[in-house]
Amino acid sequence: MDDESLVLATIGRSHDTWLAPAAIASGARLPPERVQAVLDASPAVIVEAAPAAQPRYSTRAHYRARTGLVKRYVDALLSS
Repeated sequence: MDDESLVLATIGRSHDTWLAPAAIASGARLPPERVQAVLDASPAVIVEAAPAAQPRYSTRAHYRARTGLVKRYVDALLSS
């Protein structure tokens, strides 16, 4: 399995909607720099804007599956 597949699978298995890169690296058993490279390059990955904190990541599919419609609507309003 390639790095991107491992990272996406790790996110998909998580009970949390958003994951820090260190948590993804631990779950995927990959070095943090390889995980960060995937997170930066993959079109399937989305970033939660978190001011004054380390960004957290998810995939569109995982976000939709773990987040209700009203919350997604409010998130869209706040991000625009």
